[in-house]
Amino acid sequence: MNTKKYFELMDVLNYGFDNEKRMIIRWNNGLLVRCSSITGEYETDTEPGDEDYIGEYAAAVGDVEVIEPGTDESVLIYNDCIEISLQCIPQKIMLEDGTVLWESQE
Repeated sequence: MNTKKYFELMDVLNYGFDNEKRMIIRWNNGLLVRCSSITGEYETDTEPGDEDYIGEYAAAVGDVEVIEPGTDESVLIYNDCIEISLQCIPQKIMLEDGTVLWESQE
């Protein structure tokens, strides 16, 4: 994923979502979730040069309700939250009414 597209994703998660609405998020593994809260963008704990470095920014969605399970465990749900980062990029983010907020072109 190119940097511009990733920053568009972070902008949607940081500024383009009203916490009073609910989002529907789909991942490539088929996981489909409904969520109603978001942390906004934050810096990851890893640093360039660290073996596990994956990027500087991430965001987490919370109050996750699984609508359709994924076909594998590639998306980790921890304490009803999913961290979205370069390591865990969704395929599509939309509102419950079907309005697409962001979609991967890959």
